[in-house]
Amino acid sequence: MEALIAAYHSGQQWLDALKLYLYDNYLYLKTFVEKHIPQLNVTPLQATYLVWLDCSSVSKPVSALASELLQDHKLWVNPGTMYGDEGQNFLRINIACPRPLLEEGLGKLLLAFNKML
Repeated sequence: MEALIAAYHSGQQWLDALKLYLYDNYLYLKTFVEKHIPQLNVTPLQATYLVWLDCSSVSKPVSALASELLQDHKLWVNPGTMYGDEGQNFLRINIACPRPLLEEGLGKLLLAFNKML
């Protein structure tokens, strides 16, 4: 309870910095994908740290793609299908991490897509 009270009374500066950091990670991911994996489309960020990657141009089902990324490249992303039928052509990636970890994950994503093409 004390931590919750402290967060409400003194956490605004931390929250503002966190939101800026997450948005910077989003912009980094978006720029990286546009430059290196243009067959994917990054959807606009919508009040979360989970980003949708549109993989509709990829011939492989996203569930198979997510499994391959985890098994072969040690990159854990979620297939959009776990969120319902609307996520059929999407992967979901978490950007709430330190930038070096995001860079490493995007490098693995690029490696996987280079092998597929």
